[in-house]
Amino acid sequence: MSETNGIDVTKIMEEIRANIKESGADRIPLSFQDTSSGASASTLDEAVRYLAYNYEVTAYQMLEGNKLKRFFKKCIRKAGSFFVLPIVAQQNKLNYHYYMVCEAVKNQKNEIEDLQKTLTSLEAKVDALEKKA
Repeated sequence: MSETNGIDVTKIMEEIRANIKESGADRIPLSFQDTSSGASASTLDEAVRYLAYNYEVTAYQMLEGNKLKRFFKKCIRKAGSFFVLPIVAQQNKLNYHYYMVCEAVKNQKNEIEDLQKTLTSLEAKVDALEKKA
């Protein structure tokens, strides 16, 4: 049935399956999902702190070199500024909004932690009242 131009496909597939079983590859769990997110409270706090100080990108840096090199660098900078400055401004806006989102997530995380503490204390009070009654 699976004979194609003198090639027995079922025989080849049986050999492949036997090789897989011999090597033990059939016992390796296959998963495309990464279970570790790598995110923690400290990394979120560090990321927000970093963004707070570094979200703004500068378009210009101090020019170094002799007078002739600085002159050519200034000319190149002026010639490309029509293209570079709007990109830098847009990137600064985007970075600022990323910072604001991270700050909001951090604040919500702190609120959730506070609410969880309040919930556990209230549950403990309810349990104590139920035991008295």
